Amino acid sequence: MTPRRGLFVRLLRSTFADFAALTIIVCGIALVDDGIAWRALREAAQIVAVWLLLSLLWAAWRTRSLVRVARELGVEVSADALNGTQTHTLTGIPLSRVRAELGVARRASEVRGGNPVDFRWRPFRNRASADGTVTYVESTGETHVEVRVGRRLGADVVLFRGAAFIALCQIVRTLESR
Repeated sequence: MTPRRGLFVRLLRSTFADFAALTIIVCGIALVDDGIAWRALREAAQIVAVWLLLSLLWAAWRTRSLVRVARELGVEVSADALNGTQTHTLTGIPLSRVRAELGVARRASEVRGGNPVDFRWRPFRNRASADGTVTYVESTGETHVEVRVGRRLGADVVLFRGAAFIALCQIVRTLESR
């Protein structure tokens, strides 16, 4: 299975599973209201079909948006893009530049200097933020970027799935000044 297809399948399964209880309740209400009749069963089947279609469309849209963000960075996207912690390694970016770029970035807040540099990053336009850490290793000249889901941006929130990956891509793009 290709990495994109794996991402799509994981998104589809998680989205449908998250709302399975709600779908069952709505179907149960329809069955209780009408009794066990063909009309009620048809209505319950339609509810499940509509939710499956909506889950399919949302998973396709979210997969496409994650692939587009990854393509801008030049990274291969996979089902791991939905994990709550994302890491990436950069070379040739000194710690002073990291502090300067994060200090002026509109999406960065609470930037605490030193090595590692800790900060919050807003991947979307709302107040939800991801926690970021940038560590510079002097011996190798590598800069390690780690992003974890943070305040109101939990991995369990359906609409924010993949937010840590989006934040990572935005941070790397900012540090590389793209």
